[in-house]
Amino acid sequence: MVIDQTMSDFDQMQYQAKTVSELTIIIQAKKIPNALLFYGNENTGRKEAAFLFAKGCNCLKGTGLACNNCKSCRKIDAKSHPDILCINHLKGKKIISISQIREMGLAISSKPNEAKFRMVLILNADLMNRQAQNALLKMLEEPPEKTFFVLIANKISYLVPTIISRCRKIRFKPLTDKLIEQCLINEFKVDKQMAAIASKTADSDLKKALMYLNLNQNDETKDVDWIKRRKWLLNALVSIIKTDTNNCISKGLMLSQKLSFDPDLIDDAIAIMKTFFRDLMIFKLHPQKIVNLDFFDAFTDISQMVETKKHSVWIKDLYETEKRLASNCTLRLTLDKFFLKIVTNRGKLIYD
Repeated sequence: MVIDQTMSDFDQMQYQAKTVSELTIIIQAKKIPNALLFYGNENTGRKEAAFLFAKGCNCLKGTGLACNNCKSCRKIDAKSHPDILCINHLKGKKIISISQIREMGLAISSKPNEAKFRMVLILNADLMNRQAQNALLKMLEEPPEKTFFVLIANKISYLVPTIISRCRKIRFKPLTDKLIEQCLINEFKVDKQMAAIASKTADSDLKKALMYLNLNQNDETKDVDWIKRRKWLLNALVSIIKTDTNNCISKGLMLSQKLSFDPDLIDDAIAIMKTFFRDLMIFKLHPQKIVNLDFFDAFTDISQMVETKKHSVWIKDLYETEKRLASNCTLRLTLDKFFLKIVTNRGKLIYD
């Protein structure tokens, strides 16, 4: 079953009330910055806030943030306004290229068609390569008339400092695990244990939590049963750790191979593995605080087999693996290295 429903834009904006208030003050002061940088976790209302801000800047009634009824507001809502431009990485690409930025530059070289203020929205701005960022920087230094930029980024450290310095930074606070858990229980009637698992695995992202429960999947993940995939992955990790060394190496490399077959799913596999190794670290101290309570017996067995200090080494290795993957290291070789480290860092098992 697929449900295309998350918290409404209104609820998101209520949760980001402080941010909405800041944007309202900017509009009312009639001092629109050349560029704003919306940063924070995914699915925290940043895109919705950008369009809300664009409506406020162009609202014909000028009564507050946006009236939502005038011709300008309705066009922006319908995504048909000629002066609202949106840029994102192309399908199948992992970066925003310089050619996309140059094309945008040509589009805004003339005056706006009808807007008081034209908005250029760059989604996933942290995916711009260095050449694209340098091209954008020139536009930020000498912006076209009546044009402002909104950059949405997850990791602002990927942006060059000169771009950041030219933007007014607006932070969107992450959704809490508890809020997501309650939303899953109350709005989607999810079992409490599974709601807790999904909310903590999703790292403050409601859409991810819904995806892990097979409730909200996009074209790339519509054929993935995330509930089964999570159990398969956790069982595979348990098997690797509990198996003797020779078979352990074979199982680790086999898991690496299987994960490499689905590169688009690797980020979510890493998220699931993070909860597994976190649970290992805290199990002896706070067993009831683990995320994957349905694997309680497995954690009991492993905690009796492997020295506790090894668990922190494993999660450190996992974070290093995530960094390497983010820097475009070869997927299969990077995963091979990680799983081989698990084997070599097991040390002498307690029961030996």
